[in-house]
Amino acid sequence: MEAKSIQRQLIALGINLRAGIRVVTNQPLTRNGFIYSIDQLLWLFALLFCLEISVTYLVAEKPATFSSYGLNHLGAVYLFDLLILLVMSRLARAEASDTGKLLLAYLASMPLFIVVFQTLSLPTDRYFGHLQSGGLLTLLLLAWHLYILLRLMRIVLSLSLGKSLHLAIIAFLLSLSSSLFLPYSQLWYSDEPGQSDSVYDKLHNLSLEDLFYDQYPMMDKALNGLASQRSGVTDLYLVTVAGYGLENVFLNEVEYVRELFDRRFDTIGRSMSLVNNIGTLSRYPLANRHNLYDSLSVIGEIMDPDEDVLFIFMTSHGSKEPKFSVNFGPVPLDNITPLQVRQALDDAGIVWRVIVISSCYSGGFIEPLRTPKTLIITAADRDRQSFGCGVKSEFTDFGTAYFKYALDKQPDFIEAFDIAAKWIEDKERREQRKHSLPQRFVGDEIRDKLAQLGGMAYNESTSYRPTYR
Repeated sequence: MEAKSIQRQLIALGINLRAGIRVVTNQPLTRNGFIYSIDQLLWLFALLFCLEISVTYLVAEKPATFSSYGLNHLGAVYLFDLLILLVMSRLARAEASDTGKLLLAYLASMPLFIVVFQTLSLPTDRYFGHLQSGGLLTLLLLAWHLYILLRLMRIVLSLSLGKSLHLAIIAFLLSLSSSLFLPYSQLWYSDEPGQSDSVYDKLHNLSLEDLFYDQYPMMDKALNGLASQRSGVTDLYLVTVAGYGLENVFLNEVEYVRELFDRRFDTIGRSMSLVNNIGTLSRYPLANRHNLYDSLSVIGEIMDPDEDVLFIFMTSHGSKEPKFSVNFGPVPLDNITPLQVRQALDDAGIVWRVIVISSCYSGGFIEPLRTPKTLIITAADRDRQSFGCGVKSEFTDFGTAYFKYALDKQPDFIEAFDIAAKWIEDKERREQRKHSLPQRFVGDEIRDKLAQLGGMAYNESTSYRPTYR
Protein backbone atom coordinates (compact mmCIF):
# COMPACT_ATOMS: atom_id res chain seq x y z
CA MET A 1 0.00 0.00 0.00
CA GLU A 2 2.82 2.37 0.91
CA ALA A 3 4.62 1.65 -2.37
CA LYS A 4 1.46 2.44 -4.32
CA SER A 5 1.01 5.66 -2.37
CA ILE A 6 4.56 6.77 -3.20
CA GLN A 7 3.99 5.82 -6.84
CA ARG A 8 0.85 7.99 -6.95
CA GLN A 9 2.73 10.87 -5.36
CA LEU A 10 5.52 10.59 -7.92
CA ILE A 11 3.02 10.55 -10.78
CA ALA A 12 1.33 13.65 -9.34
CA LEU A 13 4.74 15.29 -8.90
CA GLY A 14 5.54 14.64 -12.56
CA ILE A 15 2.23 16.20 -13.62
CA ASN A 16 2.87 19.26 -11.47
CA LEU A 17 6.42 19.69 -12.74
CA ARG A 18 5.23 19.40 -16.35
CA ALA A 19 2.60 22.05 -15.63
CA GLY A 20 5.26 24.25 -14.05
CA ILE A 21 7.42 23.98 -17.16
CA ARG A 22 4.43 25.04 -19.26
CA VAL A 23 4.07 28.13 -17.04
CA VAL A 24 7.68 29.27 -17.35
CA THR A 25 7.90 28.49 -21.09
CA ASN A 26 4.67 30.32 -22.01
CA GLN A 27 2.77 27.20 -23.13
CA PRO A 28 -1.03 26.89 -22.86
CA LEU A 29 -2.24 25.70 -19.46
CA THR A 30 -5.40 25.71 -17.36
CA ARG A 31 -5.75 25.90 -13.61
CA ASN A 32 -6.69 22.21 -13.59
CA GLY A 33 -3.23 21.32 -14.85
CA PHE A 34 -1.97 21.20 -11.24
CA ILE A 35 -2.78 18.51 -8.66
CA TYR A 36 -2.89 20.12 -5.23
CA SER A 37 -2.21 18.34 -1.94
CA ILE A 38 -0.13 18.98 1.19
CA ASP A 39 2.00 15.99 0.25
CA GLN A 40 2.77 17.59 -3.11
CA LEU A 41 3.86 20.80 -1.41
CA LEU A 42 6.33 18.79 0.69
CA TRP A 43 7.59 16.84 -2.33
CA LEU A 44 8.19 20.07 -4.24
CA PHE A 45 9.97 21.67 -1.29
CA ALA A 46 12.30 18.68 -1.02
CA LEU A 47 12.95 18.71 -4.76
CA LEU A 48 13.75 22.43 -4.81
CA PHE A 49 16.18 22.14 -1.91
CA CYS A 50 17.98 19.22 -3.56
CA LEU A 51 18.10 21.12 -6.83
CA GLU A 52 19.46 24.30 -5.22
CA ILE A 53 22.16 22.32 -3.40
CA SER A 54 23.16 20.40 -6.53
CA VAL A 55 23.22 23.31 -8.98
CA THR A 56 25.07 25.69 -6.64
CA TYR A 57 27.64 22.96 -6.01
CA LEU A 58 28.21 22.57 -9.75
CA VAL A 59 28.91 26.29 -10.21
CA ALA A 60 31.04 26.66 -7.04
CA GLU A 61 34.83 26.63 -7.23
CA LYS A 62 36.22 23.27 -6.11
CA PRO A 63 36.92 21.98 -3.55
CA ALA A 64 33.73 23.31 -1.99
CA THR A 65 32.52 23.01 1.60
CA PHE A 66 28.83 22.73 2.44
CA SER A 67 27.38 25.28 4.88
CA SER A 68 24.22 24.48 6.83
CA TYR A 69 23.71 28.23 7.24
CA GLY A 70 22.90 28.30 3.54
CA LEU A 71 19.93 26.00 4.18
CA ASN A 72 18.60 28.44 6.76
CA HIS A 73 18.78 31.23 4.20
CA LEU A 74 17.21 29.10 1.48
CA GLY A 75 14.31 28.03 3.67
CA ALA A 76 13.68 31.61 4.77
CA VAL A 77 13.61 32.81 1.15
CA TYR A 78 11.08 30.22 0.00
CA LEU A 79 8.86 30.66 3.04
CA PHE A 80 8.90 34.42 2.54
CA ASP A 81 7.97 34.03 -1.13
CA LEU A 82 5.08 31.75 -0.23
CA LEU A 83 3.93 34.21 2.43
CA ILE A 84 3.92 36.95 -0.21
CA LEU A 85 1.79 34.81 -2.53
CA LEU A 86 -0.56 34.01 0.32
CA VAL A 87 -1.07 37.73 0.94
CA MET A 88 -1.57 38.41 -2.78
CA SER A 89 -4.16 35.65 -2.92
CA ARG A 90 -6.03 37.13 0.01
CA LEU A 91 -5.96 40.57 -1.63
CA ALA A 92 -7.52 38.96 -4.70
CA ARG A 93 -10.13 37.36 -2.43
CA ALA A 94 -9.36 33.93 -3.80
CA GLU A 95 -10.86 30.74 -2.42
CA ALA A 96 -8.75 28.75 0.03
CA SER A 97 -8.36 25.95 -2.51
CA ASP A 98 -7.10 28.40 -5.13
CA THR A 99 -4.64 29.86 -2.63
CA GLY A 100 -3.18 26.42 -1.97
CA LYS A 101 -3.00 25.72 -5.68
CA LEU A 102 -1.20 29.07 -6.24
CA LEU A 103 1.49 28.16 -3.70
CA LEU A 104 1.92 24.72 -5.27
CA ALA A 105 2.02 26.12 -8.80
CA TYR A 106 4.74 28.58 -7.80
CA LEU A 107 6.93 25.82 -6.36
CA ALA A 108 6.29 23.64 -9.43
CA SER A 109 7.37 26.52 -11.70
CA MET A 110 10.70 27.10 -9.93
CA PRO A 111 12.89 24.10 -10.92
CA LEU A 112 13.59 25.19 -14.50
CA PHE A 113 13.95 28.81 -13.41
CA ILE A 114 16.46 27.81 -10.70
CA VAL A 115 18.61 25.81 -13.11
CA VAL A 116 18.73 28.62 -15.68
CA PHE A 117 19.14 31.42 -13.14
CA GLN A 118 21.89 29.75 -11.11
CA THR A 119 23.94 28.44 -14.02
CA LEU A 120 23.75 31.51 -16.26
CA SER A 121 24.22 34.12 -13.54
CA LEU A 122 26.79 32.21 -11.44
CA PRO A 123 25.31 33.93 -8.39
CA THR A 124 26.85 35.05 -5.14
CA ASP A 125 23.49 36.30 -3.88
CA ARG A 126 19.92 35.51 -4.84
CA TYR A 127 19.17 38.87 -6.44
CA PHE A 128 21.31 41.80 -5.41
CA GLY A 129 24.58 39.93 -5.93
CA HIS A 130 23.59 39.76 -9.60
CA LEU A 131 22.31 43.31 -9.82
CA GLN A 132 25.58 44.68 -8.50
CA SER A 133 27.44 43.04 -11.35
CA GLY A 134 24.90 44.44 -13.82
CA GLY A 135 24.27 43.06 -17.26
CA LEU A 136 21.36 42.51 -19.59
CA LEU A 137 21.25 38.79 -18.77
CA THR A 138 20.46 39.45 -15.10
CA LEU A 139 17.69 41.88 -16.00
CA LEU A 140 16.18 39.36 -18.43
CA LEU A 141 16.19 36.65 -15.77
CA LEU A 142 14.48 38.94 -13.28
CA ALA A 143 11.93 39.94 -15.91
CA TRP A 144 11.32 36.23 -16.48
CA HIS A 145 10.58 35.78 -12.78
CA LEU A 146 8.08 38.64 -12.92
CA TYR A 147 6.42 37.07 -15.95
CA ILE A 148 6.09 33.73 -14.12
CA LEU A 149 4.27 35.49 -11.29
CA LEU A 150 2.01 37.24 -13.80
CA ARG A 151 1.09 33.95 -15.50
CA LEU A 152 0.34 32.29 -12.16
CA MET A 153 -2.04 35.10 -11.21
CA ARG A 154 -3.79 34.79 -14.54
CA ILE A 155 -3.95 30.98 -14.72
CA VAL A 156 -4.53 29.91 -11.12
CA LEU A 157 -6.53 32.85 -9.75
CA SER A 158 -8.30 33.68 -13.06
CA LEU A 159 -7.70 37.41 -12.61
CA SER A 160 -7.83 40.10 -15.29
CA LEU A 161 -4.61 41.13 -16.96
CA GLY A 162 -4.54 44.48 -15.16
CA LYS A 163 -5.12 43.04 -11.70
CA SER A 164 -2.72 40.16 -12.34
CA LEU A 165 0.00 42.59 -13.41
CA HIS A 166 -0.61 44.78 -10.37
CA LEU A 167 -0.34 41.89 -7.90
CA ALA A 168 2.57 40.29 -9.75
CA ILE A 169 4.62 43.50 -9.58
CA ILE A 170 3.96 43.86 -5.85
CA ALA A 171 4.88 40.22 -5.22
CA PHE A 172 8.02 40.55 -7.35
CA LEU A 173 9.24 43.68 -5.55
CA LEU A 174 8.59 42.17 -2.14
CA SER A 175 10.44 39.02 -3.14
CA LEU A 176 13.32 41.14 -4.45
CA SER A 177 13.47 43.02 -1.14
CA SER A 178 14.14 39.79 0.77
CA SER A 179 17.80 40.07 -0.22
CA LEU A 180 18.00 43.25 1.85
CA PHE A 181 16.91 41.87 5.20
CA LEU A 182 17.21 38.07 5.12
CA PRO A 183 20.77 37.18 6.30
CA TYR A 184 22.54 35.70 3.29
CA SER A 185 24.77 32.66 3.46
CA GLN A 186 26.10 30.56 0.60
CA LEU A 187 25.35 26.86 0.40
CA TRP A 188 28.89 26.13 -0.74
CA TYR A 189 32.18 27.83 0.14
CA SER A 190 35.42 27.27 -1.70
CA ASP A 191 38.43 26.53 0.52
CA GLU A 192 40.86 27.13 -2.31
CA PRO A 193 40.92 30.25 -4.50
CA GLY A 194 40.72 30.32 -8.24
CA GLN A 195 43.81 30.95 -10.30
CA SER A 196 44.69 33.83 -12.56
CA ASP A 197 45.35 32.28 -15.96
CA SER A 198 47.48 35.18 -17.24
CA VAL A 199 49.81 35.04 -14.23
CA TYR A 200 49.91 31.26 -14.43
CA ASP A 201 50.96 31.45 -18.08
CA LYS A 202 53.80 33.87 -17.24
CA LEU A 203 55.03 31.57 -14.50
CA HIS A 204 55.27 28.69 -16.96
CA ASN A 205 57.88 30.69 -18.88
CA LEU A 206 60.13 31.05 -15.82
CA SER A 207 63.33 29.09 -15.43
CA LEU A 208 62.88 27.37 -12.10
CA GLU A 209 66.59 26.69 -11.89
CA ASP A 210 67.40 30.40 -12.22
CA LEU A 211 64.60 31.35 -9.84
CA PHE A 212 65.85 29.15 -7.01
CA TYR A 213 69.51 29.96 -7.72
CA ASP A 214 68.69 33.67 -7.35
CA GLN A 215 67.29 33.16 -3.87
CA TYR A 216 70.68 32.97 -2.20
CA PRO A 217 72.01 36.39 -3.31
CA MET A 218 68.60 38.00 -2.77
CA MET A 219 68.36 36.66 0.78
CA ASP A 220 71.93 37.75 1.51
CA LYS A 221 71.17 41.25 0.24
CA ALA A 222 67.95 41.54 2.25
CA LEU A 223 69.43 40.19 5.47
CA ASN A 224 72.75 42.03 5.25
CA GLY A 225 70.79 45.24 4.84
CA LEU A 226 69.13 44.91 8.25
CA ALA A 227 70.29 47.40 10.88
CA SER A 228 71.72 46.26 14.18
CA GLN A 229 69.71 46.60 17.34
CA ARG A 230 70.27 49.63 19.54
CA SER A 231 71.38 48.94 23.07
CA GLY A 232 68.95 50.28 25.62
CA VAL A 233 66.18 50.72 23.03
CA THR A 234 63.30 48.33 22.42
CA ASP A 235 63.59 47.92 18.67
CA LEU A 236 60.80 46.51 16.51
CA TYR A 237 61.77 44.21 13.64
CA LEU A 238 59.25 43.47 10.89
CA VAL A 239 58.90 40.49 8.53
CA THR A 240 56.03 40.48 6.03
CA VAL A 241 55.07 37.37 4.05
CA ALA A 242 52.81 37.26 0.97
CA GLY A 243 52.23 33.57 0.35
CA TYR A 244 49.81 33.29 -2.58
CA GLY A 245 51.47 34.40 -5.79
CA LEU A 246 48.52 34.39 -8.21
CA GLU A 247 46.72 37.41 -6.71
CA ASN A 248 48.21 40.89 -6.21
CA VAL A 249 46.13 41.59 -3.12
CA PHE A 250 48.71 39.94 -0.85
CA LEU A 251 51.62 41.85 -2.40
CA ASN A 252 49.63 45.07 -1.93
CA GLU A 253 49.18 44.31 1.75
CA VAL A 254 52.78 43.47 2.63
CA GLU A 255 54.10 46.54 0.80
CA TYR A 256 51.58 48.78 2.53
CA VAL A 257 52.31 47.31 5.95
CA ARG A 258 56.07 47.62 5.50
CA GLU A 259 55.76 51.27 4.43
CA LEU A 260 53.39 51.98 7.33
CA PHE A 261 55.69 50.39 9.91
CA ASP A 262 58.82 52.02 8.53
CA ARG A 263 57.10 55.39 8.75
CA ARG A 264 55.15 55.09 11.99
CA PHE A 265 56.76 52.33 14.03
CA ASP A 266 60.46 53.02 13.39
CA THR A 267 61.23 49.79 11.54
CA ILE A 268 63.10 51.40 8.66
CA GLY A 269 66.28 49.38 8.20
CA ARG A 270 64.75 46.65 10.36
CA SER A 271 62.06 45.36 8.00
CA MET A 272 62.04 42.87 5.15
CA SER A 273 59.52 41.14 2.89
CA LEU A 274 59.12 37.67 1.43
CA VAL A 275 56.79 37.71 -1.55
CA ASN A 276 55.45 35.34 -4.17
CA ASN A 277 54.48 37.50 -7.13
CA ILE A 278 55.42 37.50 -10.79
CA GLY A 279 56.17 41.23 -10.69
CA THR A 280 58.62 41.18 -7.75
CA LEU A 281 61.00 38.33 -8.52
CA SER A 282 63.96 40.72 -8.71
CA ARG A 283 62.84 42.75 -5.70
CA TYR A 284 61.91 40.28 -2.95
CA PRO A 285 62.98 36.76 -2.04
CA LEU A 286 60.32 34.09 -2.41
CA ALA A 287 57.86 33.52 0.42
CA ASN A 288 58.55 29.92 1.35
CA ARG A 289 59.34 27.96 4.49
CA HIS A 290 63.10 27.92 4.01
CA ASN A 291 63.42 31.66 3.35
CA LEU A 292 61.18 32.37 6.33
CA TYR A 293 63.28 30.11 8.54
CA ASP A 294 66.55 31.71 7.37
CA SER A 295 65.14 35.23 7.79
CA LEU A 296 64.06 34.59 11.37
CA SER A 297 67.36 32.86 12.14
CA VAL A 298 69.41 35.90 11.07
CA ILE A 299 67.05 38.41 12.70
CA GLY A 300 67.26 36.38 15.89
CA GLU A 301 71.05 36.84 15.84
CA ILE A 302 70.72 40.59 15.32
CA MET A 303 68.03 41.21 17.93
CA ASP A 304 68.58 41.46 21.65
CA PRO A 305 66.26 38.72 22.91
CA ASP A 306 65.57 40.60 26.12
CA GLU A 307 64.96 44.01 24.58
CA ASP A 308 63.61 43.70 21.06
CA VAL A 309 60.30 42.62 19.52
CA LEU A 310 59.54 40.88 16.21
CA PHE A 311 56.35 41.68 14.30
CA ILE A 312 55.59 39.07 11.64
CA PHE A 313 52.69 39.59 9.25
CA MET A 314 51.64 36.67 7.03
CA THR A 315 48.89 37.10 4.43
CA SER A 316 47.54 34.51 1.99
CA HIS A 317 44.78 31.95 1.62
CA GLY A 318 44.41 29.23 4.23
CA SER A 319 42.90 25.83 4.88
CA LYS A 320 41.28 24.03 7.78
CA GLU A 321 44.24 21.76 8.64
CA PRO A 322 45.36 24.59 9.37
CA LYS A 323 47.94 25.62 6.80
CA PHE A 324 49.13 28.94 5.40
CA SER A 325 48.92 28.75 1.60
CA VAL A 326 52.23 29.09 -0.24
CA ASN A 327 51.31 28.86 -3.90
CA PHE A 328 53.19 30.16 -6.92
CA GLY A 329 51.57 28.19 -9.72
CA PRO A 330 54.02 25.72 -11.28
CA VAL A 331 56.78 26.72 -8.82
CA PRO A 332 56.92 23.82 -6.32
CA LEU A 333 56.45 25.33 -2.85
CA ASP A 334 55.04 23.77 0.33
CA ASN A 335 52.35 25.27 2.52
CA ILE A 336 53.44 26.43 5.99
CA THR A 337 52.04 24.91 9.18
CA PRO A 338 51.75 26.57 12.62
CA LEU A 339 54.31 24.18 14.09
CA GLN A 340 56.84 25.16 11.41
CA VAL A 341 56.39 28.84 12.28
CA ARG A 342 56.78 28.03 15.98
CA GLN A 343 59.90 25.95 15.32
CA ALA A 344 61.48 28.74 13.26
CA LEU A 345 60.84 31.32 15.99
CA ASP A 346 62.08 29.05 18.78
CA ASP A 347 65.23 28.04 16.88
CA ALA A 348 65.96 31.71 16.15
CA GLY A 349 65.77 32.54 19.85
CA ILE A 350 63.20 35.27 19.24
CA VAL A 351 61.37 35.73 22.53
CA TRP A 352 59.06 38.74 22.14
CA ARG A 353 56.65 38.13 19.26
CA VAL A 354 53.70 39.83 17.58
CA ILE A 355 52.23 37.45 14.99
CA VAL A 356 49.44 38.58 12.66
CA ILE A 357 48.07 35.99 10.23
CA SER A 358 45.51 36.99 7.62
CA SER A 359 43.94 33.97 5.97
CA CYS A 360 40.89 31.74 6.13
CA TYR A 361 40.82 29.47 9.20
CA SER A 362 43.87 31.29 10.62
CA GLY A 363 42.53 30.93 14.17
CA GLY A 364 43.98 27.43 14.06
CA PHE A 365 47.46 28.99 14.37
CA ILE A 366 46.82 30.42 17.84
CA GLU A 367 47.21 27.34 20.03
CA PRO A 368 50.56 26.16 18.56
CA LEU A 369 52.06 29.69 18.67
CA ARG A 370 50.94 30.98 22.05
CA THR A 371 53.50 31.88 24.71
CA PRO A 372 53.39 34.39 27.60
CA LYS A 373 55.54 36.73 25.50
CA THR A 374 53.44 36.56 22.33
CA LEU A 375 50.56 38.57 20.86
CA ILE A 376 48.71 36.63 18.16
CA ILE A 377 46.05 38.15 15.90
CA THR A 378 44.22 36.21 13.20
CA ALA A 379 41.79 37.30 10.51
CA ALA A 380 39.33 34.50 11.27
CA ASP A 381 38.45 31.79 13.75
CA ARG A 382 39.74 28.26 13.19
CA ASP A 383 36.51 27.18 11.44
CA ARG A 384 35.69 30.41 9.58
CA GLN A 385 36.65 32.01 6.30
CA SER A 386 37.91 35.56 5.97
CA PHE A 387 36.89 37.74 3.04
CA GLY A 388 38.16 40.27 0.53
CA CYS A 389 40.80 38.33 -1.41
CA GLY A 390 40.67 37.68 -5.14
CA VAL A 391 42.30 38.85 -8.35
CA LYS A 392 40.17 42.02 -8.36
CA SER A 393 40.79 42.96 -4.71
CA GLU A 394 43.25 45.62 -3.62
CA PHE A 395 43.19 44.63 0.06
CA THR A 396 41.57 41.88 2.11
CA ASP A 397 38.86 42.92 4.55
CA PHE A 398 41.13 42.17 7.50
CA GLY A 399 44.05 44.07 5.98
CA THR A 400 41.83 47.08 5.45
CA ALA A 401 40.32 46.88 8.92
CA TYR A 402 43.49 46.35 10.95
CA PHE A 403 46.26 48.12 9.07
CA LYS A 404 44.47 50.83 7.10
CA TYR A 405 41.67 51.67 9.51
CA ALA A 406 42.45 50.59 13.07
CA LEU A 407 46.20 51.29 13.29
CA ASP A 408 45.61 54.65 11.64
CA LYS A 409 43.45 55.61 14.62
CA GLN A 410 45.08 53.60 17.41
CA PRO A 411 48.79 52.67 17.30
CA ASP A 412 48.40 50.11 20.08
CA PHE A 413 48.61 46.68 18.40
CA ILE A 414 46.32 45.13 21.02
CA GLU A 415 43.66 47.81 21.19
CA ALA A 416 43.63 48.22 17.41
CA PHE A 417 42.33 44.68 17.15
CA ASP A 418 39.05 45.63 18.85
CA ILE A 419 38.53 48.45 16.36
CA ALA A 420 39.29 46.18 13.41
CA ALA A 421 37.05 43.37 14.69
CA LYS A 422 34.11 45.75 15.06
CA TRP A 423 34.75 47.17 11.56
CA ILE A 424 34.75 43.66 10.08
CA GLU A 425 31.65 42.63 12.03
CA ASP A 426 29.74 45.66 10.73
CA LYS A 427 30.86 45.07 7.15
CA GLU A 428 29.94 41.38 7.20
CA ARG A 429 26.55 42.18 8.70
CA ARG A 430 25.86 44.71 5.94
CA GLU A 431 26.92 42.19 3.30
CA GLN A 432 24.99 39.39 5.03
CA ARG A 433 28.03 37.13 5.25
CA LYS A 434 28.78 34.45 7.80
CA HIS A 435 31.00 36.23 10.34
CA SER A 436 34.72 35.50 10.10
CA LEU A 437 35.25 36.13 13.85
CA PRO A 438 38.84 37.50 14.00
CA GLN A 439 40.75 36.18 17.03
CA ARG A 440 43.30 37.60 19.46
CA PHE A 441 45.59 36.00 22.05
CA VAL A 442 47.50 38.28 24.44
CA GLY A 443 50.29 36.61 26.40
CA ASP A 444 50.55 37.53 30.07
CA GLU A 445 53.81 39.45 29.61
CA ILE A 446 53.56 40.94 26.12
CA ARG A 447 51.43 44.00 26.92
CA ASP A 448 54.03 45.64 29.14
CA LYS A 449 56.78 44.90 26.62
CA LEU A 450 54.81 46.55 23.80
CA ALA A 451 54.46 49.65 25.98
CA GLN A 452 58.21 50.17 25.55
CA LEU A 453 58.01 50.48 21.76
CA GLY A 454 58.78 54.04 20.73
CA GLY A 455 57.15 55.46 23.83
CA MET A 456 53.67 54.54 22.56
CA ALA A 457 50.91 54.02 25.10
CA TYR A 458 50.35 50.28 25.11
CA ASN A 459 48.45 49.86 28.34
CA GLU A 460 45.11 48.98 29.87
CA SER A 461 44.18 52.59 30.55
CA THR A 462 44.17 53.77 26.94
CA SER A 463 41.61 56.57 26.76
CA TYR A 464 41.05 56.25 23.02
CA ARG A 465 37.48 55.62 21.98
CA PRO A 466 36.99 54.75 18.31
CA THR A 467 34.30 56.08 16.03
CA TYR A 468 33.20 53.35 13.65
CA ARG A 469 32.30 53.93 10.03
